[in-house]
Amino acid sequence: MNKYTVKVIETLQTTPSSVTLRMEKPEDFDFKPGQWGYFTISAAKGSVSRALSFSSSPTEPHLEFTKRMSGSDFCMSLEKIQAGDRISFSGPMGNLVYEGGLAKVTFLAGGIGITPIRSILKNAVDRKIPGKKYLIYGNLNIEEAAFSDEIRQWEEADHGLKVIHVLLDPHESWDGFSGFIDSTIIEASVPDLPGQTFYVSGPPPMVKAVSAHLSDLGVHRDRVYREELEGYEGMV
Repeated sequence: MNKYTVKVIETLQTTPSSVTLRMEKPEDFDFKPGQWGYFTISAAKGSVSRALSFSSSPTEPHLEFTKRMSGSDFCMSLEKIQAGDRISFSGPMGNLVYEGGLAKVTFLAGGIGITPIRSILKNAVDRKIPGKKYLIYGNLNIEEAAFSDEIRQWEEADHGLKVIHVLLDPHESWDGFSGFIDSTIIEASVPDLPGQTFYVSGPPPMVKAVSAHLSDLGVHRDRVYREELEGYEGMV
């Protein structure tokens, strides 16, 4: 595992409560879609570090991570970063990786858990990876669904991709699923459950709950890959 120091390109307001930090990609750095790095930024009293998934795809010329702002020391320091500043990270790490090879695969993302899935899906679209792909994506509301515009474009470009949004507090006009991702929503959205491989990413309570729902539906645990994003336990 190598360590790098890179220049920040820009920060982007991804949703009302989420920020994307985009940075230069070192020439000798390679990672797989779905992996993460350990990032360190300067703070008032030294430095703060956090493990964060790459929301960028290996097919893109830059690196980025996307962070739900939680009021932590890391987030407060992140708010002060400007283009041209330096940030350090080590990596890549993580096993929530998908580069193709499955006829049927389902991704279940809760909130900011979309970050590794964004990397995976962007890579799949750019590389024209075949196969039927489902994304069940849970959020508070559609405004907080990070990358929703991109994901809609990918669904149009890749006829094998189907996206299902699940909103906890939707607008009155919403006609999709509401509440939390559960066994009823999964069963209604994804055919041939025994033949699917599942990638689950989100806050630990969400990952544990969805994994339990999959077990109740008869999905063997060997067909479920999980990524728990720490630090968001009390957030939707």
